[in-house]
Amino acid sequence: MIITAIESGFGFLLTSTILYLVLARGRKAYHYLFAAFLLICVIWDLGTFLLMIRNEHVEELDIIGRIAILPCIFIPALIFHFANLYTGRPIKWAIALVWGSTGATWVPILAGVFYRIEGIYTYKWGNIFRVVPSVLDPMVFIFWFGINLSACWLLFKSARKATSRLERRHYLYIISGFLALTFAVVKALVTMGIDISFLLPLGMFLVDIFNAIIGIAIIKERLFDITVIIKKSAIYSALAAIVIFVFSFSEHILVTYLGESIGENSNLTYLISIAVGIAVLMPVKNRLERSMEGYFAHKKLEF
Repeated sequence: MIITAIESGFGFLLTSTILYLVLARGRKAYHYLFAAFLLICVIWDLGTFLLMIRNEHVEELDIIGRIAILPCIFIPALIFHFANLYTGRPIKWAIALVWGSTGATWVPILAGVFYRIEGIYTYKWGNIFRVVPSVLDPMVFIFWFGINLSACWLLFKSARKATSRLERRHYLYIISGFLALTFAVVKALVTMGIDISFLLPLGMFLVDIFNAIIGIAIIKERLFDITVIIKKSAIYSALAAIVIFVFSFSEHILVTYLGESIGENSNLTYLISIAVGIAVLMPVKNRLERSMEGYFAHKKLEF
């Protein structure tokens, strides 16, 4: 649960950053489709994070589950529509069919006969909201994989016809990211009664892989014609976030496992946490500095 909380929290921050960059610099229709898709991923990541940190409050889990997972029904349609517009050769009848199928799925959902969230599953590793079993459940995965992989195929065909190496790399980044996100759906299996503990962190790890691929493509290759300028304030913010996270996490571990020995309110806990934060900060600061010198303008950061 701790691993999943970290992965989903990190994914939320990454996806939110990418969403901001796309909205700030995008002007074409496919930018807004990609932004809508990212917004759903933000909700997905945040919902998973809340499910982990509020896991003992079982009365909240089904509400969080509805907010987190139901918008994901739109993801295949958004990805497919985006792929059509990005390639510049939209198949209008296929787009209409996908959106029509997506809209049709809401009829049984709103009627409460399909993908109904009710109650919880209690596993050894924690609690998760429960999706009531239905004979239509396999259709969710068929639709998800069928539409997403079709979008990837459209992008792949256009990549083969790309006239420049940069354009081809852009296509490969997007395809790789979409594939990682497509297989991230394995985490939903735990909501259907499949008790395999690693599925949830695996799913969130694949979401983080998607974020990393798109983030690197934007920074390194100017994906979507987005230019990122790294400023000192951004580095300070990143370092501050790392320090706060390390301090809070180490304090939580100390209180949880050594609280009886050193006292939950002992100043020793804070001193150890501060020391751990400083120990992590210095090598991270140096690594960030070297990375910035390597990627951007070779400007020395002054701390």
